[in-house]
Amino acid sequence: MSTSASNNITNDLNSYLDLLGKWMISWKVKINTDKCQAVYFSRRRNIAYHPKLYRRAIPWRDSTKYLGVIPHKRLTFKQHITNNRQKVNAVKSILYPLIGRKFKLSLSNKLLLYKSLVRPVMSYASPVWGAAAKSNIKNLESAQNIIARQITNSPWFIRN
Repeated sequence: MSTSASNNITNDLNSYLDLLGKWMISWKVKINTDKCQAVYFSRRRNIAYHPKLYRRAIPWRDSTKYLGVIPHKRLTFKQHITNNRQKVNAVKSILYPLIGRKFKLSLSNKLLLYKSLVRPVMSYASPVWGAAAKSNIKNLESAQNIIARQITNSPWFIRN
């Protein structure tokens, strides 16, 4: 990671990567440069030169997955929230036999399942992406509302 003025960002990053490359050679650590990616977080349209590790160019990407969070180069987090919604839907479909409308599990047990299995998936790294656009956050809230209606056995037209 490197921060600098936009015109010398690649120079600073390349100097850090040269030092990193020397350190990895001295400690006999190998990195697959084919799997390396770089994201240039900026509002500018032009992209600087490619950073290089072991004299191989690291390609610029619009977004990449880092510790389970998918930041976009404009820090919109739309792709991360969409991916998060898919994970929540997958967990919901697995738990449907237990939290569905026809299953006679008590409300407290259904809430326990939701709080321990669904909500951690939904809110993972929320301090990072929590300031995303309201339209993106609304996407996750709609999934949460659907699960809440299933748990409480409420019809679709009941207000949340």
